[in-house]
Amino acid sequence: MLLALQNAISTLLKSALPSLFSGSAGATATFSGDIWDFDRLSADPIAGEPGPEDAVDELAFDPLAPAGPYSLTRPPHPGPKRVYLRSTRGELVALRSAEVAWNPDDPAAFSVVPGAARDLSGYDRLHVMYGVVAAATRLRSQHTLTLGIAGADAESAEKAFALALAVLVMNREGLVRGASFSWSAGDYQVEGSVKALKFSSGSSPGPALRTLALEVEVDLRVDRMLTEGEGRPMARILAAGEGTGSDAAEPL
Repeated sequence: MLLALQNAISTLLKSALPSLFSGSAGATATFSGDIWDFDRLSADPIAGEPGPEDAVDELAFDPLAPAGPYSLTRPPHPGPKRVYLRSTRGELVALRSAEVAWNPDDPAAFSVVPGAARDLSGYDRLHVMYGVVAAATRLRSQHTLTLGIAGADAESAEKAFALALAVLVMNREGLVRGASFSWSAGDYQVEGSVKALKFSSGSSPGPALRTLALEVEVDLRVDRMLTEGEGRPMARILAAGEGTGSDAAEPL
């Protein structure tokens, strides 16, 4: 569940320290030992009552052909829909309502009409938030992850590690924002976000290797989208003698 964070760290180090983390002789960053425990208050979650929930879709986006059309993966519940551009680094930029044209005949279909000043370079996904009827609950987990920085020799490893640590500390908030993720398949959806990122310890297991232990808190929301007819309120409960079995309740 930390793949998005690992990718964000790798991308950040290469962009912030290109002279150290590029080329065949450059330093390398690797990850190992992702171990986690669930928070004891969320280890045995109970799904909530069906109701309006936020669904999230990640749709492929081509900046050279931005219009689409696009289609949501689930029927939307009436209400506002929010569409964002997601960059290759995980950054989100909201599109204005005038830049999104929803199909009046199909509430799940839309096109993108970028403003004249909108720069689309570097964006490859659309992040769409909208309402659905679903049953949902949350899990919280505490992770430990090891980042390894290896160099060609002891001096290059020491230099790369020290500067990498500076980059990570100074960009911690951006890493946390860029480490969110969402996936969906069938009627199920999971949306995760990093709530805390701490640097807890380090070591030098070899002359040309330095390690940094990360502590990461992840909030995970899981949803099951309801099928047609599920979760509908009942108009009334029939009195004794009026019906039995499936006739005992009348759905709206």
